[in-house]
Amino acid sequence: MHIFGTHRSVAQRLSLTANRRLGAGNFFWHAWRNATDRDRPILFHPDVTSPGWDETQTPGVSLNDLRITAIRYAHWHRTHGVLPGTHVGVHTRNGLFGLLHHIAITALGAVAVHCNPNMASDTAAEYFLRTRTTVLVADEDLRANCADAWARSGAPEAGRILTQDIARLDRDAPRPTGPMPGFPHRHRGDDLVMISHSSGTTGRPKAPVFTHDSFFDGKRERLWTFPSLRGDRMLTALPHSHSAGISYLTMALLLGIPTLVLDDAKGESVVRAVNRFHPTFVLGFPLTLAEIDVSKVTPYAAQHIHSWNGMGDASHERHIRPLTALGMRHDDGKKKPGSRYIDGLGSSEMGMVLFRQVFTPDSSGFGRLIGRPVKAVRQAAVLDEDGNVLPDGEAGRLGVRTPSLTPGYWDDPTLGRDSLCNGYFLTGDVVRRDSQGLWYHLDRTPDVIHTAGGPVYSLPLEETVLLRTQALDAAVVAVADPDRPGACRPAAVVLFGDGIERSPRNLLDGCNAALTAAGLAPLSALVIAENRDALPVGPTGKVLKRRLREQHRSILSGPAPAGAAHVRSRTAIGSVPAE
Repeated sequence: MHIFGTHRSVAQRLSLTANRRLGAGNFFWHAWRNATDRDRPILFHPDVTSPGWDETQTPGVSLNDLRITAIRYAHWHRTHGVLPGTHVGVHTRNGLFGLLHHIAITALGAVAVHCNPNMASDTAAEYFLRTRTTVLVADEDLRANCADAWARSGAPEAGRILTQDIARLDRDAPRPTGPMPGFPHRHRGDDLVMISHSSGTTGRPKAPVFTHDSFFDGKRERLWTFPSLRGDRMLTALPHSHSAGISYLTMALLLGIPTLVLDDAKGESVVRAVNRFHPTFVLGFPLTLAEIDVSKVTPYAAQHIHSWNGMGDASHERHIRPLTALGMRHDDGKKKPGSRYIDGLGSSEMGMVLFRQVFTPDSSGFGRLIGRPVKAVRQAAVLDEDGNVLPDGEAGRLGVRTPSLTPGYWDDPTLGRDSLCNGYFLTGDVVRRDSQGLWYHLDRTPDVIHTAGGPVYSLPLEETVLLRTQALDAAVVAVADPDRPGACRPAAVVLFGDGIERSPRNLLDGCNAALTAAGLAPLSALVIAENRDALPVGPTGKVLKRRLREQHRSILSGPAPAGAAHVRSRTAIGSVPAE
C-alpha cells in the first residue's frame, strides 16, 4: 500500500475514496476538482505516424488542457443532438482523441460505444448498427469504411447515423459561449456509460455494457495500491478502445501519474517509447509484451522499470522471463535486480482483471499459474457442466461472482442469462485450483481439444512448446483425427521472428519429448508459420484459433505439407507416438 510520497496526498485520496458519487461516468471531473497541480503535464501522446516520433520531445497535456478539450467536444456533441442515453460511436487509432471523447460523451450522460480500429470494417459497421449508435466520430478512413459497409448492406438504420472525421472535429469544434446546463451529467449508479466489445476470437464480437458503478468497482481500493509514487511514470500500449485501456487511464488521471499513451502496440514501438519516456511500469496485452526485444532496451531506460503489467489472457513463462531480467524492484524493503511481471487474467465482461500473479526473476512453477482472485471477485469456483463446484485438482469451467460484472450484452440479453450458472458468471475459461488455493488457466472453452482419450487443454501444451522451441509465439489447436471420426488431436503452429530455417520434424520430436516428460499429451502435428498471417491474431492481439482449426483441420489426412511435420499412428493420447 502506498501512503506517502505519492502524486496525490493521503487527504486527496481519502476524499476520492469517500466520494460515493465518484464513478466511471464522471471520474475525470472529480480528478480535476481534487487536483492542485492542474497545469502539470500528465498525459504524453507521441505521433507514432511520424518516423522520428521518439527522437523529439513529446509535449504533455495537463488536466486543464484535457478539461478545455473535453468541454469543446461535449459542446459539439450536444449541438449535434447527443442527449443522455444517446449512443455515440468512437472509432479511432488516436488514443488521446478516444479518451477525450469518452470523457465528453459520458459527461453528457450519453453512452460511449468504443470500437477497436483494427477490427474489420464490415464487422465494425455491423457492431455500430446493432449497438444503436446514432453519432459516430472516427478517423476519416475508418468513417468512410463504415459508410461503405452500410451502403453495401442496405440497412435502413444506417442512414440515420451522423458521422464526423474525428481530426476535423478536434480542429474545428469551438468552445461554448457559456456554461452548458446540466453539465457534467449527474449519474445514477445504474446509468449506462460505455459499450466496449469483446475480443471476438471465438466469433462475432459481443457487446457487453458497463454502468457508472459497475465499471468503477474495484478502482476505489486501487487508489491506495496502484503504483503512484512521485517517481512513477506509466506507459500504456493497451488498445485504448478497450475497457482495460480506459480503466488504466482512469487510474492515471485520478492519481496524477505521468503517462505515455502509445497508439502502436507493436513490441518494437514499445521499446522505442521505453527508451524515450523512461517509464517505471509498462502495460500491454500479452502479445505486445511478448514482442519486446529486451536487447534493444537501453541500460539507462531499463534501470527505471520496476513492473510489467500483462492482462487479458495469462502470459507464458517464455515471454515473462526476459522482461523480469530488466530493471530494479523493491522487495521486503530492499532494492533487488530485476523487475516484476504482474500477470492478470481478465475478461471483457468483467471490466477488470480477475486473477493476479506476480512473477520475479526468482519465480519458479509457472505452468499457466494465474495466482489468486483479486479482492473485487467476491467468489470464484471451478464448476462442472451442471454448475456443481468441483474439488481442488479437477479441471472445470471458471465461474465468478463480482459486482464489476457487466449487467449484460446490449445486442443479446439472453446471452447474459445463458452465461450464468448456479449464480456464477461463466467467463469462458477452463481452470483448476490446487490444494494451496492457487489457480491455473488451462484453456478457453471453445479451444478444448476433444480427443478419443478425453479432453486435452491447449494452454499447458503451448507453455511447453514455447519453452522448448523458444518461438516468438505458438498456438495449439484441434485437428481432425483421421482414425477416429468425430475425435480430434492436438497440433501446434509456431512462429519465429529471426528468419532462421528450422526442421519441423526436429521441432515436433523435441516438443513431444518435452511434453511426455511433463506428463502432457503429445502433438500429432507441428506447423512452422511463415509470418504473422499464418498465425493470425484479432484486434486485441489474441490468436484466432478458430481460423487455425479451419485451416489445418485435415492436416493428418495426407502427407505433411511444406513447413510441417505430423505423426500418423493409433498410439494413445498421453504417450509419444511411434514413427
